[in-house]
Amino acid sequence: MDLNGDGRPDLVSGSWPGEIHVFYRKANGTYGPAEKLKDKNGRLIKVGSASAVAVADWDGDGDLDLVIGNIDGAVFLVKNEGDAQKPIFGAPARLKAKSTAVMAEGGDAGPYLADWDGDGKLDLVLGSGSGKVTWYRNIGAGKEPELAEPRPLVLDVGGEFRESAGFDNPKHCGMRSKPAVFDWNGDGKPDLLVGDFSYFEGRQGAQGRHGWVWVYLRKNPAITARADN
Repeated sequence: MDLNGDGRPDLVSGSWPGEIHVFYRKANGTYGPAEKLKDKNGRLIKVGSASAVAVADWDGDGDLDLVIGNIDGAVFLVKNEGDAQKPIFGAPARLKAKSTAVMAEGGDAGPYLADWDGDGKLDLVLGSGSGKVTWYRNIGAGKEPELAEPRPLVLDVGGEFRESAGFDNPKHCGMRSKPAVFDWNGDGKPDLLVGDFSYFEGRQGAQGRHGWVWVYLRKNPAITARADN
């Protein structure tokens, strides 16, 4: 995404402490040092630890807004009150679906904004601490989004292992899922790419940690999956 409107794609990242970092791309193709994003009052944008951020024009006013998840599972909207060249971020507000605050199952909310159903409006695709991925359809009639109740996209999950064989060759997504939406196989339908976390604690102190990337291919109306490490 081009956060400052200079025609070059930038990188925006959450962090374990919770601050949001931006790496602005330079004309030579390299990236500058991390800068912590601040709101219009000069305060660091921080909604909680283990922040995960999605960037898109959520309210359709021509500039980029922030949608941020935290370790508790809460999701916040931070509107850009400036413009595409000079973002000015307002105060965080809880994102809601049908008047109920959006919460990720098991905490650790991982939001992604994409048009999942092809109706031309951005939806919320949400990863979670449990590993499940849910879809909040945007049913708003105008530019201001309105989210419907969540629908499951990925349910077969789990990232705790007691045997190394299953840990090294998992059959499903682990925990702490972080989704992205992309047409992976070029068939014109959006697919899911989901990063996860799994751990192994066996006998005699044996331990292990994995982070896999899973590809869920969209097949109307179902989705299927395969994993890539």
